[in-house]
Amino acid sequence: MNGKVRWLGLAGCALALSVSGHLVTVTAHARNTETASGAEPTLRAAAQQGPALVQQIRSAIETASPGTVSGIDVVDTETGAELAALDADRQFYTASVVKLLIAIDAIETSGESVDADRIRQMLSASDDSAADALWEADGGADIVRRTAALLGLDGTAPPDDPAQWGETRTTPRDVVTIYRYLTTVAPPFERALILDALGSVSEIAADGTDEFFGIPAALPGADWFVKPGWMTLDSSTTLNSTGLVGPPDDPQRYAVVVLTTQPAGTGWDAGGAALTAGISALAALVES
Repeated sequence: MNGKVRWLGLAGCALALSVSGHLVTVTAHARNTETASGAEPTLRAAAQQGPALVQQIRSAIETASPGTVSGIDVVDTETGAELAALDADRQFYTASVVKLLIAIDAIETSGESVDADRIRQMLSASDDSAADALWEADGGADIVRRTAALLGLDGTAPPDDPAQWGETRTTPRDVVTIYRYLTTVAPPFERALILDALGSVSEIAADGTDEFFGIPAALPGADWFVKPGWMTLDSSTTLNSTGLVGPPDDPQRYAVVVLTTQPAGTGWDAGGAALTAGISALAALVES
């Protein structure tokens, strides 16, 4: 697949596809299965509240973690409407969010012969050892270059140190593009494998980190497919919450991306709580 990606309509809220010879129904992770039909999550109201919503998200994050720089993009994937955006073209470190690109590239390269279990482990448990193996086997920084070209990610660049995949840089808008690719353009096998993993993210990651900060903790009434990221450097701490959220009958309806650069030394719990506080500003919009 070359050239610009052509976005198509969403295929629906569930996919029944063949992965490794097995029929897989891809559904979102539902945190609250008792949500009444009259209170199904929706973000439609955000269309009239963009600037105010951005301010709420940013203010909540900065109050919880002073000195944090945030990038935000909230998009209705069906209409393409951008409901909230702040520095959506600013580059941030991906941390483990780059695993989306590693997975896409591995499947594009190997097709259905890819090690599906390794892809699932890398995404659902955010397993760094699985990412290391795929990164080294498939060309390291070239993975980012290939997937950026494939998806048209103008703001995404490989790490300066090719060994440090977490230091790949991207923008909130590019991450939204990744999710729209997965829901509309990716081949059926690729879409099923990746979305199944993102809808089955474990609460505790392979390294012992709580992965439910941000979207899962902030929007308990929504169904979701998520890829969080976290990383610490001498100069800063990266914490990112990204994913698709929506009501049970349309769980891929909205892309929510919040990328942050937080002060050096910020702990995972405190930094993650800041993202949860910020994304909680969407809670009032998902209960109408």
